[in-house]
Amino acid sequence: MRKIVLFLLTSCVLYASCEKIQKQPLNYTVTNDANVSGVYDVYLPDTGVYTMSALVKFLNGYPEDSVMLVFSSLPQGIKVTPDSFSAVPTYTTNFTFYTNHMAHGTYQVALTAYTPTQVVPRVYNLNLIVVSPDAGALFYGSLSDSNACTARNYKFGATGTYGGQTNVLNINNFGGYGTNVNVLVYFNQQDNTISIPSQICGNGSTVSGTGTFTLTQMIINYSATSTPTNPAENCTSIYTKL
Repeated sequence: MRKIVLFLLTSCVLYASCEKIQKQPLNYTVTNDANVSGVYDVYLPDTGVYTMSALVKFLNGYPEDSVMLVFSSLPQGIKVTPDSFSAVPTYTTNFTFYTNHMAHGTYQVALTAYTPTQVVPRVYNLNLIVVSPDAGALFYGSLSDSNACTARNYKFGATGTYGGQTNVLNINNFGGYGTNVNVLVYFNQQDNTISIPSQICGNGSTVSGTGTFTLTQMIINYSATSTPTNPAENCTSIYTKL
């Protein structure tokens, strides 16, 4: 009888111990930019190479679980190396994308995260946005513009040309201020933003501003110290590629 009692007690201790070491599902985050939370869109040159860093950060749960990241649904013409990677978080890995004369546009792909303690994987949908290595080149040629200013609204035409370096556009007849007015616009393809450093344009005005852009349109908020009709004004311009 005593042996049976000892056996039962031992079994209970072992069972309790097993319960204590039961794996808890891993909790983690996946980001592809040190300054953001979540997985964001990626801009790729139409011909070239781009490396995306992915950070998988451990939060809590079973500390020995690995997280495997797998890319899928890539369109023909875009390759990524490696297409999958697995390690125990926290870790950072790099995915390198390769393009060769890829058509400009937006392509949705999936980055899926798998862990042993989660039955359902996490799927992060993101866009691979293929653009010219020179974002300014998107707006070469004729542009239509709609201006909403402090005291007036109007429309006019403008022309975009090479701004002297990559990702810089020269806009002639900026703001509809005349064909002698040229303003340099600087593009940041990592976050789709535009900046216009303070500069003197052709009619003696000083112009500065910021904005955003897509593949076909720029939205620019700017201020001008004077205009052809003399008063200073603050405006929002929407430039569309014709």
